[in-house]
Amino acid sequence: MKKLLIAAILFSFSFAPKAAKAQTELGIMGGASIYSGDLSPQEFGLYFENVRPAFGAFARFNIGRAFALRPGISIGQVAGDDANHGRDDRGLSFRSRITEFSLVGELNLFKIGAARNRGVMPYLFGGAAVFRFNPEAQFDGDYIELQPLGTEGQGLPNYLAPYRLTQIALPMGIGVKFLLNENLTIGLEFGGRKLFTDFLDDVSNTEVNYFEVLEGNGEIAAQMSNPTFQEEDGSPDYSRGGQFNDWYYIGGISFAFRLQGGGGGRNSGRNIGCPTF
Repeated sequence: MKKLLIAAILFSFSFAPKAAKAQTELGIMGGASIYSGDLSPQEFGLYFENVRPAFGAFARFNIGRAFALRPGISIGQVAGDDANHGRDDRGLSFRSRITEFSLVGELNLFKIGAARNRGVMPYLFGGAAVFRFNPEAQFDGDYIELQPLGTEGQGLPNYLAPYRLTQIALPMGIGVKFLLNENLTIGLEFGGRKLFTDFLDDVSNTEVNYFEVLEGNGEIAAQMSNPTFQEEDGSPDYSRGGQFNDWYYIGGISFAFRLQGGGGGRNSGRNIGCPTF
């Protein structure tokens, strides 16, 4: 599934039918990425202490009057820290770089403005993506990778296998395009990613035994699994998180430039046949 999705995204970058050359745009994006999950006080929310920069590039193939196909690549960061939400009892934190290859469709809702190549156009988008992540956390003054440690007993008998650092996501969100002329479009967009892993932050609802992690995966794995554990405090069994599903969000401003070769074709996405106001 992942190989097929990657192949489809790469193919869409390299293939543009001759008839659609005048309807093709290339663009760049700059903005922010935000994490929400087990290290957040709520499953859905914008936690500005977790905002990190994000950048991207994309191609937009305008198909028909109201639909566009957009392959792209985005690079961002996500982070979470219990200290930001008063969770001194748990003491977990992480950061991770995200590299995402996506293929989404844009559905133009309507166009405000009667000019052919100017106006404002809100849209919805959704599709599929492959992303790469690698959670890290501070240990002894430096950052270490968490996945190889097996902080929740990964790889040990009666525990899960190590999670994969390449996963599938479903991007979805909203945006608005400002059509300045036949060559330049400025966009504002914000969207979330539905994930199929609960380990973006290396934290899940797995029941863990501190001493089994200590014996099987080592002292560092045990310390990173439960930094606040004290043997005299009670049971060594615990669940590190699992209350909320992991999401990441990317939003920002984009600049798209139409490739030369005919301007406003009959089926150009700019010549939207929806109501104008």
